[in-house]
Amino acid sequence: MSLAKAVTGLFAGGAALLGGLGVVTVAAAQSGAQPSRPPVCVSSGPVAGLTLAQAQNARTIIATGTQRAGRAGAYIAVMVALAESDLRILSNPNDPSGASLPSQGVGFDHDSLGLFQQRPDWGSAAQRMDAKESTQLFVDALLRVPGWQSMTPWYAAQAVQRSAFTGRPSGANGGSSVVGENYQRQAARASAILGSVGSGPPGDLCSGAPADALTPGGTGTNGLPAGFTIPAGTSPRATIAVSFAVAQLGKPYLWGGNGPRSFDCSGLTQQAWRRAGVGIGRVVGQQLRDGTATTITSLAPGDLVMIPGSTGSLAAPGHVGMYIGRGLVVNAPRTGDVVRVVSYKSFVSEGLAGLRHMA
Repeated sequence: MSLAKAVTGLFAGGAALLGGLGVVTVAAAQSGAQPSRPPVCVSSGPVAGLTLAQAQNARTIIATGTQRAGRAGAYIAVMVALAESDLRILSNPNDPSGASLPSQGVGFDHDSLGLFQQRPDWGSAAQRMDAKESTQLFVDALLRVPGWQSMTPWYAAQAVQRSAFTGRPSGANGGSSVVGENYQRQAARASAILGSVGSGPPGDLCSGAPADALTPGGTGTNGLPAGFTIPAGTSPRATIAVSFAVAQLGKPYLWGGNGPRSFDCSGLTQQAWRRAGVGIGRVVGQQLRDGTATTITSLAPGDLVMIPGSTGSLAAPGHVGMYIGRGLVVNAPRTGDVVRVVSYKSFVSEGLAGLRHMA
């Protein structure tokens, strides 16, 4: 079964529902208090068939949409952005308020702006011209459409967007009798993009170390003290794991990175232990169950140190580092930083969620 058919199956019975629902206005969709908008972690990288700018916009839409409306909501959002802007942030001379904002092309549809071609009643020009915020505005509206989960995707898209494709043939829609046909035309392409990007790794891959845990552990390269050696008595496998992790110092953090050029926190620890012949889980939540529990007094080089991170908690840690001995931890901190060594004390300054001994 294709992804398009699988996702469409989530919306069975849409035609009947939309017939009774009618078209939801933007004003109705935006009424009430603004929903909670938790932090969104967006992956990066190319997507087949897209420019780098389009790929990053697609990743932003999928990460934001999935977080609040699940995979089905992300699918609808990508479909709409493809139809409205070809996944580009468009300015518009008919709305000069967005003229000074970064754009990836020019549109001329009324006074619409951005990825979803949203008009001024959606929000400010800055909101509509921002990939993440414009997606949030779209999801706000989608979530307020009664029964959207049961609709065919392009019906739900039409209920939010109110395009000319109402199901009534006209010159504006080229004589189409299909509700949301402009969005339906993008179904296969949206499916391919969603399949390529995926739903994204679990949120704990996104959770970087808190800023105050990034105090350098020494005066050497990327926090490693000059002359550092792995403590005597370290097990052979742990020696391999620590050696590998330390050899990655200075490589950039990348959400979902497994090396060899970049890593995220759990990717670094997994690959280090893989080199030592020990298989562990890919994400922090899995690694919290790998190996055996240990204590601070028994902490040995190679042991994993779990902390809440920026979006996790003591019960569900979002960040992990590897203890390398001598009061130091190596970790891949967060986007914009590099693999570095910090002091154990600073690393656990906001709480210790778990300690795991591998071998």
